[in-house]
Amino acid sequence: MPVEAFLITVVSAADTDKARSIIHGITETRDVAHRFTRFRHVRRLDLSIRGIPIIKSLQSSNPKPESLPQWQDLHSTLSRQQYLLTERVDISQEVEAAKAAGHPVPMSEQTQNGERTLRFNDFPDPPNPRVPQTVMQRKQVDIRESGPLLEQHLADSGFSVYSEHIEETYHWWHNNNLEFVLWRQYNLNPQPSPLVQAPDQPNWMVPDLSKIEPVAPYWMLYVRAVVDATPADKMAERMAEAHARLGAVEQQLEGVYKFMVFDRRALDTRYTGDDE
Repeated sequence: MPVEAFLITVVSAADTDKARSIIHGITETRDVAHRFTRFRHVRRLDLSIRGIPIIKSLQSSNPKPESLPQWQDLHSTLSRQQYLLTERVDISQEVEAAKAAGHPVPMSEQTQNGERTLRFNDFPDPPNPRVPQTVMQRKQVDIRESGPLLEQHLADSGFSVYSEHIEETYHWWHNNNLEFVLWRQYNLNPQPSPLVQAPDQPNWMVPDLSKIEPVAPYWMLYVRAVVDATPADKMAERMAEAHARLGAVEQQLEGVYKFMVFDRRALDTRYTGDDE
């Protein structure tokens, strides 16, 4: 399973342009992507369901889906522990359209039926003397499917929507395989929409974000590396290289940004149903 290693710090909303200029200087690239993503936390209310119940169907299908290895990784993980997952879709075009119109607009059919990402982030690893103190790391799985197919797979596996949000991000990629991300979040409906859209249900409405306040008056800056788990005998070496690249960025930004040491419980995605 791939591992995400990352640094985090806070950037004041007033300093966003300055931060973008600094990252541009480090990466020698302009921000190559400015995105708006709807993400929905999904969970299971029936905690007796384990794994991915449809995994045998996926394994026996012909042809087998390209995402089967990722589904198998997720099945193995969820057989041991329940987690909150996130279902993600790019709604950048609709956000711009809603802003221009001054009111919400429906998600387009292209977006509704296009690619979605199901993301699993594990509980971050505990502190380790071999890992720099400011670097957090966790296992991560991304599964990419068409929207209707992913929604149906999740529903058939007992998941429902827990909460809905929109994230706004700027992305840069460095030539040493690091990604820089400026991120902020908008909270949406206290009563989220159903996971699977009924045939007579209108498409999800994308709000005019100029009329919604972000969750906080700041952005988060992530510097991240995703390390592939194969071949397994080289994993430790590749993780050490990722730590070194992140450490070099931290040194380069010393005096500009101070990366934070987080309590890993702030990023705990495990789910026990205790809030019910």
